[in-house]
Amino acid sequence: MTRSTFAKLAGLALAAGTAASAAEPLYWNQAEIAAFAARAPEALSAPLTTVVEKTQLAASGDPHDYVSYARYYWPDPTKPDGLPFVGHDGKHNHEQVDRGDRPRVDKIANAVGALAAAWHLHRDAAAARRAGEWIRAWFLAPATRMNPNLDYAQVRLGHDGNRGNPTGVLDTRAFAQVMDGVLLLEGSSALTAAEDQAVRAWFAAYLDWFMTSKNGKAEHAAKNNHGSWFLAQAIAMARFAGRDTLARELVEEDKARIAAQFQPDGSQPHEIRRVDGLGYSRFNLEAQAVIARHAKALGIDLWNYTAPNGASLRKAVDFLRPYNQAPEKWPTSQNEKLPPGFLDELIAEANSAKPAA
Repeated sequence: MTRSTFAKLAGLALAAGTAASAAEPLYWNQAEIAAFAARAPEALSAPLTTVVEKTQLAASGDPHDYVSYARYYWPDPTKPDGLPFVGHDGKHNHEQVDRGDRPRVDKIANAVGALAAAWHLHRDAAAARRAGEWIRAWFLAPATRMNPNLDYAQVRLGHDGNRGNPTGVLDTRAFAQVMDGVLLLEGSSALTAAEDQAVRAWFAAYLDWFMTSKNGKAEHAAKNNHGSWFLAQAIAMARFAGRDTLARELVEEDKARIAAQFQPDGSQPHEIRRVDGLGYSRFNLEAQAVIARHAKALGIDLWNYTAPNGASLRKAVDFLRPYNQAPEKWPTSQNEKLPPGFLDELIAEANSAKPAA
């Protein structure tokens, strides 16, 4: 895709509707599936890693609790222990991020995506078996599975008892690749029918955390890219768990978000004010493109929607288009260097969604 309480809820996971149809990915198109499948040889040899392998546990002390650290937070040089950490927007603390589970999310997402695509296109049985091993380890095996919450995501050390903060909800957006992978594994020996249902139950529990937790609710209400990525993730999980009514409600909700996030000229004030204003403008538009693709599958056209104030996703693409080949001409702050063509995928996505003449 564009570069996106277990036991108690197990019986409720699919009660609200029919889960996403097997072998029909929620998001990927055939070209994207082929691109993933090309990575299968590398994925077959990649070592399996899970959340319980970290050496620095969450404040809960439970190795099954996902933990990550805020990327823009650094030790306070005026304090002997550096605590509490202080924020520096746009300055990445890569060493701190690498201590948490965030890199492992990308590893499972990329591995399952590649392996499942190889099964779907080439009936690669070895790839399917390996995909099943990853999925069971992360979501089913009692010794290694992740608890379905992000209570300790993007911890700012020294703040709030080292609990997570709402921005951490961004961390698992790549899990969408896992959900599509499960669907593409239909007909393989990767998962038994019971295991398939148990994975869906895990994501139903995770969706419940998104919709009801303090941090999930705060992220849902966020006015910038965080709110968009909340919807992108929640809609995917709702579709995967068979809760299409909720998915449609969230898509319809996004119409008001488009009006609030985008100006009639296509600019994004909440993103432009950041140190990396161009990059964040693209990042938010990427989330909106994910939502729009899910919306299309639900019979709702967001790419061709215009809000009452004149804002639209198409105008947002047009606003950024002049900088696609010359990002250095961006008139406000952009510290992180972007390559020419950084907007190509979104331009193509917008063009493919144009209504028929």
